[in-house]
Amino acid sequence: MGTWSTCPHSLGELFLETASRHGDKPALRHKVGGSYTGLTWAEVRNQAFSLAEALESFDIRPGDRVAILSENRPEWALVDLACQLMGAVSVPIYTSLTPAEIRYILNDSQARIAAVSNKSLFEKIAAVQPSIPVLERIIGFDAVLEGQKGGMRMPFHLMRELTGRPEAAAPRATVRPDDTASIIYTSGTTGPPKGVMLTHRNFLVNVVACEKSLRMGAGETHLSFLPLSHVFERTAGHYLMVRLGATIAYAESMDTVPENLLEVRPTFILGVPRFYEKIRDRVAEAVAQGASPLRKGMFSWAKELGQIRLERLEAGRRISAGLKFQLALAERLVYAKFKARLGGRVRFCVSGGAPLAAEIAEFFAKLGVMIYEGYGLTETSPVISVNREGRFRFGTVGIPLDGIEVRISEEGEILTKGPCVMKGYFRKPEETAAVLKNGWFHTGDLGRVDRDGFLVITGRKKELIVTSGGKKVPPRLVEELVEADPFITRCVLYGEGRNFLTALIVPDRLRIEALARASKIAYRSYEELLSNPVIHRRIEERVEERTRDLARFEKIKAFHLVENDFTQSAGELTPTLKVKRDVVISRYLTQLEKLYTGAAHVE
Repeated sequence: MGTWSTCPHSLGELFLETASRHGDKPALRHKVGGSYTGLTWAEVRNQAFSLAEALESFDIRPGDRVAILSENRPEWALVDLACQLMGAVSVPIYTSLTPAEIRYILNDSQARIAAVSNKSLFEKIAAVQPSIPVLERIIGFDAVLEGQKGGMRMPFHLMRELTGRPEAAAPRATVRPDDTASIIYTSGTTGPPKGVMLTHRNFLVNVVACEKSLRMGAGETHLSFLPLSHVFERTAGHYLMVRLGATIAYAESMDTVPENLLEVRPTFILGVPRFYEKIRDRVAEAVAQGASPLRKGMFSWAKELGQIRLERLEAGRRISAGLKFQLALAERLVYAKFKARLGGRVRFCVSGGAPLAAEIAEFFAKLGVMIYEGYGLTETSPVISVNREGRFRFGTVGIPLDGIEVRISEEGEILTKGPCVMKGYFRKPEETAAVLKNGWFHTGDLGRVDRDGFLVITGRKKELIVTSGGKKVPPRLVEELVEADPFITRCVLYGEGRNFLTALIVPDRLRIEALARASKIAYRSYEELLSNPVIHRRIEERVEERTRDLARFEKIKAFHLVENDFTQSAGELTPTLKVKRDVVISRYLTQLEKLYTGAAHVE
């Protein structure tokens, strides 16, 4: 398994070791003509060599920036690996960004080349290209640039011809551990994004620590569907797989993930909470609506057995022979069917990017699949802590990785120190100095460490709501409880300087409309339906139930139902789907202020 001291000292070296050791094994797979096909690690190495030579022919040198604007696909990995081999710095860009946002990143990073996957993304750059003076060349993956050889634009497959040789050689660049490997732009909820400089050492240390914590090996198969522009997928779904010599299969799209799971049959899953919530909701709905009384009883019995098993594991108690027999029976009758939805080979899941409701993790665990929630930030490469086999606690984000120090400041802020912490923000020394103090990175997150060393996240420091009575409320503490309800898609808390809390709530439209049919409510529009007293009362009841254990000052006393969910295109969400709180509250401020006149109270 190894440690950092025995690990290659650059991502390029890591890749070459894997290609040498696992050359004939499948590496990158994607859907072509209705079935998955792909490249071996030796073939990936040869293509990466060719790309690196082509980049060198464009006068790209160590430290130069190369942007990647693409969905997950083999070419994304090839361009990145070519950059790592030659010491260039890859700059991933979310495909969901607007032309203006893309222009900002290209100008700020001073990227000289942009690799673009398809026509629509090429058009985003083309729309703002005149105002990106440093950009010298655009490489197109698909046929969008076909026929354009030379000049500023070039198809991807023609790059190899630039070397003039049938076999490309390994790049000769010397890459050091503390050289910048990538600049990843944060999808901040306030202000313009900042370019986080992550080094080869940052990524490698995190990869080795994750490999050890999650007990992973060379036989893994990964379905990649979270964006590679996000550091979670980049480290755990890309570089960790390179480290292992595992197989990466790229999902066709987010819509096809359920189908692709069955085709690829991954051995583990990397997901965000919403992904797991949707699976839970589909399974629960299928049992409630389609199962016979016998099957419903069997499902409940299997979940109860799973609960007993969990309690014994958490307490460190032995599982008796009788319980083992019952669990084996439940495996055949119930658990195996649930696992089949995930492809049939999944040993565990990992959740990151946002807080995971404890009840979601418990639901999966009771059906025989553990979700190990972790915590980290772009600035920490990203994993700081993670739950793991034999040491997990629901409602926490686990224990710190080896080599990572965590402490809580007097203000309750989580501070971390270690080799995974970024070099700094690109060309932003003041912003860097504000968060890196005496080697400690100030995360901006609030939390605590329990008596057994498990880290608990309670909110964001900047988002803390202080009521008129001086009570401090981390909004995500309340919002996550409410959003765990299947009838509620999103909740945004409000109440700074007020004597009670209010909220914007986006209900689940399909469930609300189903409730209307069951209650025989006539309505002409969804907006009208949301104003119906029956609907409003149902949401009140669910909010009350979800927040029943909170202190009085933490409870939502009134709310406004929002017709449509917030979107990135409207500027309400970041590329990682986090709410831009200031934008949303400003947009609905009139409705929120009306709540303080006494309407729509939740008692």
